[in-house]
Amino acid sequence: MHIDIKRENGELKLENIRCDCAYDHDMPDMDIYIKSGLIDECADCITKSGFGKNVVIVADSNTYEAAAKTIEKNLSQAGFCCRMCMLAGQDIEPTPEMTEIITAKVESDTDFLLSVGSGVITDLTRRSAFLAELPFAVFGTAASMDGYTSITSSMMIDGMKVTLYGKSAKLLMFDPAVLASAPPLMQAAGVGDVLAKYNVLVDWKLGNAVAGEIFCPLCEKLLENALSTCSSNIDEIIACTKKGMEALIESLILAGLTVLIVRYTRPVASVEHNMSHYFEMMQLAYGGNAPSHGIGVGIGLIYSLLLHDMLRKADLSKIDKDKIKANRRTREQTREFLISYFPPGVGEEVIEANKYWYLEWPDHEKRINALAAYHSQYKKDCEILPSYKDIIKYFTLFGAPTSAAKAGIDKERLRKTLLCTGSFRPRYSISSALAELGMLKECTNKILAMEKDL
Repeated sequence: MHIDIKRENGELKLENIRCDCAYDHDMPDMDIYIKSGLIDECADCITKSGFGKNVVIVADSNTYEAAAKTIEKNLSQAGFCCRMCMLAGQDIEPTPEMTEIITAKVESDTDFLLSVGSGVITDLTRRSAFLAELPFAVFGTAASMDGYTSITSSMMIDGMKVTLYGKSAKLLMFDPAVLASAPPLMQAAGVGDVLAKYNVLVDWKLGNAVAGEIFCPLCEKLLENALSTCSSNIDEIIACTKKGMEALIESLILAGLTVLIVRYTRPVASVEHNMSHYFEMMQLAYGGNAPSHGIGVGIGLIYSLLLHDMLRKADLSKIDKDKIKANRRTREQTREFLISYFPPGVGEEVIEANKYWYLEWPDHEKRINALAAYHSQYKKDCEILPSYKDIIKYFTLFGAPTSAAKAGIDKERLRKTLLCTGSFRPRYSISSALAELGMLKECTNKILAMEKDL
């Protein structure tokens, strides 16, 4: 396994990728710039990346003032023909109606789309570029997520959040001064998204040992680099310095590139992301509150770290498999559990998409035995995990909520979150492990008792 990570004159490059794991590996075809003053040099980057001169710029009222107005002026002065697509409203949702507004701005001579924004604007531009069969570039305005590199878009359709195919950007541009001007909660979201990779790595290794999931050492190296860059600069990130913003966005991009390399999101998301998605889905279906995705991921990370603490301390030599077998749900009971715990229609989708939604006892027992055999190594794997108290400290400094309760989510919804989100995707996680050991309900009750102190 080998990869070179190079930083030259504000350009981030990956070179000489080699890995012998079972995944097919792709070299990302993407130019990435992280550089002070880039807002005034984006015309040069766009030209260097081989785009034409006719562009539709996609922004909202906030990102227009933060960057798009200046970018439009600079590109026009450099000889570009710019059409501005200003998406109206303060809380824009990534809906098909919004993509129609964007694609309506595309004309026969349009060469590319340029997203000026963060999560929602980038998702909408990515999807619109795919529909219009055009390349697109990104000028990121917040270090809030690892999805700038993604090939899919999170979209809202009929009140449900779904993932739709898009295309990856050919060019990513970030100016630390612009990133630093974003609201603190967006930076907190980015920190939560990066630090969640600690949990992802431990869960992924568990999945490899217990459920036979493919593990990629190349992705592990990129994630370790991202985590080290973020963790070693956390004070600078909290202070929103130039160095801190460069470190945070580089960490997010390095993590996100793993998805392009293996064409799978396992390297960047585990049950902590499931928890955040669940908060959002339940809000859409039943009302109430939900934090932004990155904040929800950070809260989910806190709960995941608590669950790892519990599994680490468990004595698996005393597993009572007869008791676990006797207390197992039947297939029909499991179906009813998933359908009742997820919003309408989602439980059925989970059952269809997750081939492990129900395990027959022989397979269940094999996984218990594999987990018990791996437990000593698992405890060593857990040595990389930060304390949940550190995540609480960082989020508090950003003014972000550190628990479901502080995000306005009631205890019953949190209970359901902790009990069912391990089944959301066919990926093994700390929640899967505790559920299959018959421990998840007890561990959930312990977290609920701690909730007021988080």
